[in-house]
Amino acid sequence: MSLDEPVEIVDFDPRRARAYRGERDRLRLALATASLKFEHIGSTAVPGLAGKPVVDLMLGAAPAAWAAREELRPRLVALGYQDLGEAGGAGQLHFTRRTPLRAFNVHLVEFEGPQWKANLAFRDYLRAHPDEAAAYGRAKREAVAAGATTLPAYSAAKAAALNAILAKAR
Repeated sequence: MSLDEPVEIVDFDPRRARAYRGERDRLRLALATASLKFEHIGSTAVPGLAGKPVVDLMLGAAPAAWAAREELRPRLVALGYQDLGEAGGAGQLHFTRRTPLRAFNVHLVEFEGPQWKANLAFRDYLRAHPDEAAAYGRAKREAVAAGATTLPAYSAAKAAALNAILAKAR
């Protein structure tokens, strides 16, 4: 799996919150470190928002864990994740895990760092503004309908909508 995987947009599925909790608990137990904070981000974390059928987990590493993040990489790989490095952008490490039944992304970021704050602001803004979430869902569907069916093209096609919402959220 890579960042160039095909993109599919589906309706919101409330069962993905349970999938998040299950994967969070599995990672928390396996990584056994209190210096990681977990958050459910992405479309599956916003009730009613259409999106990719992928559960995004953000792991916030406290300063000591962030400094030692290289030690977490092989541990996540041993749990079935593919290490894509900084593919999600500078300041975070991106991991994917795909199974026949579930798809997960892990975003390892510095706790309370810029990525942590931006991801939570975006999620919380959409949760508090259902009309904005619906408009964002439409922008995502339109991007795919216009031919943006791989992740890089899809991300570029919806970037203006995402950035406009992020500006409001901040």
